[in-house]
Amino acid sequence: MRVTMVDLNKKANAIINQVAETGETTIVYKHGEPIAEIRPYHDPSSANKALEFLLNLEPVPVADSPESILEQGRRRGI
Repeated sequence: MRVTMVDLNKKANAIINQVAETGETTIVYKHGEPIAEIRPYHDPSSANKALEFLLNLEPVPVADSPESILEQGRRRGI
């Protein structure tokens, strides 16, 4: 989304809420030139928690061969 400094001054709360809700980055323009970017905050620790969870998963034995599993999926239209 693009906003001007005038719009940002008038509607800062609404613009920031929209960025938070949609995840869309907003570029702020002054005299037609981009001067700032407003983007949602992403907590880096949440990515670390997800990675830690995935690394701690135990392998699950699969009885069928990969080819057999793919063929079953094709038959089911997946």
